Amino acid sequence: MSKQRDPQPPKEFLGVGGDQITARRFVEERLAELPHRPEDAEVRLRGLLAIYEDLNARGHPEPMVLLAGVLGIPVEVLIRHLRAAQR
Repeated sequence: MSKQRDPQPPKEFLGVGGDQITARRFVEERLAELPHRPEDAEVRLRGLLAIYEDLNARGHPEPMVLLAGVLGIPVEVLIRHLRAAQR
């Protein structure tokens, strides 16, 4: 029997003054769940948008900076990805 973990940490870990290491790990885990195949690009973009919206809803002080940092891309590139996901 496998133990299923809660994919979302408590809200206080991602809020203002929250533990940045925990927030980063949370984003890394969420990103790892997204598809990586080129044919799944739209699904991946929607997943990025969902992660951003989750961080924002939890009150993370800089959700774009965190997500872009974990992805290793400039914030401007992330903004383009998120806009594409909204279309």
